[in-house]
Amino acid sequence: METLKAGYVALGTEFYVPERLKEISAGAEKQLADGGIELVQTEPVFALGQEERAIRELRAEPWDFLIVNVINWIDPRAATRLLYEFRHQPLVLYSYGGFTEGDTLISPAAGAGSTALRYPLERWGVKFKYLFNGPDMPMDVEGIVKFGRAAQVMRKLGHARVGLVGWNDMGLYTTGYNPTALRGKIGPEVESFDMLQLERKMDALDDEIVKAEVARVTQNWEYPLGKPRDEVIERAVRMYMATVEFCREKNFSAISYKCVEGISLCMNAVHSVPSALVASAGYPYVDENDVGNLVAELMLKWISGKQVTFLEHYEHHPEWILLGVDGFIPDQLIDGNPQIKDISTVLLDGIAHCSRMRTGRLTLACLSEDDGGPAQSAGYRMHIVTGEGKTPPQWVEMGVPLPSWPSVKFYPDGSVRSILDHVQSQHFAAVFGDYAEELLDLCYLLDIKPILDR
Repeated sequence: METLKAGYVALGTEFYVPERLKEISAGAEKQLADGGIELVQTEPVFALGQEERAIRELRAEPWDFLIVNVINWIDPRAATRLLYEFRHQPLVLYSYGGFTEGDTLISPAAGAGSTALRYPLERWGVKFKYLFNGPDMPMDVEGIVKFGRAAQVMRKLGHARVGLVGWNDMGLYTTGYNPTALRGKIGPEVESFDMLQLERKMDALDDEIVKAEVARVTQNWEYPLGKPRDEVIERAVRMYMATVEFCREKNFSAISYKCVEGISLCMNAVHSVPSALVASAGYPYVDENDVGNLVAELMLKWISGKQVTFLEHYEHHPEWILLGVDGFIPDQLIDGNPQIKDISTVLLDGIAHCSRMRTGRLTLACLSEDDGGPAQSAGYRMHIVTGEGKTPPQWVEMGVPLPSWPSVKFYPDGSVRSILDHVQSQHFAAVFGDYAEELLDLCYLLDIKPILDR
């Protein structure tokens, strides 16, 4: 996970024992550094004129967000001049709690200083989070890190590029996107390349290098229905290798195939294993040219630092949802050794995962375009769901032999009914762990409408 980098300045006033206040600020800096935040710091601003030095020093290096630590009452003009200079950057407005000496609570009045700044920041349109700690309590470093991680992801999205093989698989209305709106409101560029380019890249791969990669990726594979033909396995590995080369050449952060009407119908292959290997190599993947959920996967990856996946709705029960994928799963999310089954037919040669998926706490997210209503411009909305992924029943998608697809029996924290009232797509982006708060912060920073079911 990329190091989180923050600008840091303490605000106060020279009328409140400046040397003691510097000690308080130094203690705060240590807590933040111990929490994994790299600080670009400047000396406290206690008097008018000091903000000029602080602005200059904070601009000397790049950072993801600004921590404004109010440690007592402020010099209002110095404080607001500094904040106004950074009004276009995400920031944490922090109120640092007092301390007890003997039987007396000593209050430097940070609560007064921070509340004097909160509403002006709101009126200036600053994207900020107001956090605090109580007297004699440690700083809310976790809250600061969560907001900072969202700010970092916002920055990274502005430089992201995602790739599509083909476009608009099956004519779906849940996967479309406006490239200008996506670039302007969230940040990523989208570039497509076609199946002919992919095929030519596959053909150009060196046979010996392909052979070595086949040996590497299949070394712990198990075949519950018998081993598929060598040429079927090799074709899947070639497709993965060619896709990764495209990702490297074009600086893609994530990729999606036109899998049903593209890879399967036109390339004599099944997309499942190639895409799983691409995801395992560090490039998030989603089926069916689903740009919104590809971007949601990137958000979850960069927020969590973990492997991400996508999941699809299969069955709904009043208490749970069967979520799975037709033969896709990144290696990092497999419980046990990979299980690969041959699903070749008269018209198609291919292999797919029937591996067991890990279980545990999950955060699900779905990003879609949003009309915004008659008085608003079009924008985006994100459906956020948390819950527990448990062992699924034995099941099959109609027409496909056992063993089951990678899947979980998902018990949401909220209700299945509420999820279905808000569902935006057949897909969810997913990561293990609870990252709802970071997603909410990211939605706030990017003006995405959040819909939280938990």
